[in-house]
Amino acid sequence: MKLKKIISVLLLTAMAAGLLAGCGKSDGGKSDSNKGDSNKGGNETSVEGAEVTLTVWNEPNKNDELNMYLQAEKATGIKVNVNVIPESEYSSKLNQMVATKDDSADILVVWENDIRNFAEAKGIIPLDDYLKNSSINQNDFIDAVAKLTDGLGATYGLPWCAATEILYYNQDMFDEAGIPYPDNNWAYSDFLAAAEKLTKYNDDGTTAVYGFDLPNTQTWWAGIGGYGDQIYDPATGKMVIGDGAVAFLEDCAEMVKKGIMPEPSSDTGDKFAAGKAAMAWMGSWNIGSYGGNLNFNWDVATIPTNKVKYNTLHTGFYTINANSKNKDAAWKVIEWLMGEKGQEINSKASGNPSALKSIADKGAWKVESATTVENWDAITDSLAAGVFGYTCLPAGVTNNAKSLFDTVLTGQITAQEAVDQAMQYAAETIGYSLD
Repeated sequence: MKLKKIISVLLLTAMAAGLLAGCGKSDGGKSDSNKGDSNKGGNETSVEGAEVTLTVWNEPNKNDELNMYLQAEKATGIKVNVNVIPESEYSSKLNQMVATKDDSADILVVWENDIRNFAEAKGIIPLDDYLKNSSINQNDFIDAVAKLTDGLGATYGLPWCAATEILYYNQDMFDEAGIPYPDNNWAYSDFLAAAEKLTKYNDDGTTAVYGFDLPNTQTWWAGIGGYGDQIYDPATGKMVIGDGAVAFLEDCAEMVKKGIMPEPSSDTGDKFAAGKAAMAWMGSWNIGSYGGNLNFNWDVATIPTNKVKYNTLHTGFYTINANSKNKDAAWKVIEWLMGEKGQEINSKASGNPSALKSIADKGAWKVESATTVENWDAITDSLAAGVFGYTCLPAGVTNNAKSLFDTVLTGQITAQEAVDQAMQYAAETIGYSLD
């Protein structure tokens, strides 16, 4: 599951200020299954034969048995129309829908960096009244879900899965170097030592194989969080980085200087898959992408433990559009998708575990083709330590920070300067004071 987040700051600003307004779009002939106040739980009207539309950024599975939306339709008797919006446009399109009170979709699968804004703009409804009479056991969610809900003041969405970030390592290279395989409690100091030992150099001193690769914006934040920075405060919506970010940037700058880690470039090739990096921090969804396609033995572990154990979580949240005319029917579909069968199908189709612990523990998400992977506990362990961190911040804020981090690695500014500038930009963009 690829979860790159793109957000329109202009749309969010306008939405929050109430500058954009408009008539809701026609419901396109959808059944008006609940004409009263359907924010309340306890269906008072029948939803059998109703019709709802759901937005998502990826195509439904082509195998009918693994198409959770089709199976939800069969199980509930509610017609489920799936509106697929390209990932590069997804966040901005949903922001526009909320800002213009568009009622053409009933269920919005919302990314973490949008849910607070949508809730504050009253573009999505609280689900707590529905949950009171639901079979969904909220106490079964991983801890991060409760923390996010507490920060929002109500339950505005339910996580459709729980992808995470983990360590990938080349077992053949570890064997050759005589280094024991990482486990789920591998110390960060041992990771740094192994990265240096696993690096191979050409005769001219350039790097032939990197000990470590940090290939994208996402996993920078795992290192920063591991050093103890909060990164995202769910109670205020602020970015919170400081000494931890400085320390991790300085570690990375030192690794780049020694050739242990590649410096930032326009090369987006997968060095780990190509056998050019012994280790990499990447999303759990890469397990499904790799499967049995790599020409070496590999396995996974949780991100090395530094001052704290930290793994970033990724997901989308099932939410109900406040302007939907079919809220009760939308809830019934969400409730089925969050149930054991819906979550099992999602896990098998996506390779991502459920955020409900009892369902995740059953292991339907394990990718059968990844035959060299033995440490499947890395996934459930990372979920337990997982945090909805940087993914809750606007993408413009995290992308700006990543650009600044890159300039540290190329020696243009210091780590402290990068952190200070990133914090200032976040405050200006989100709208709060650093005092």
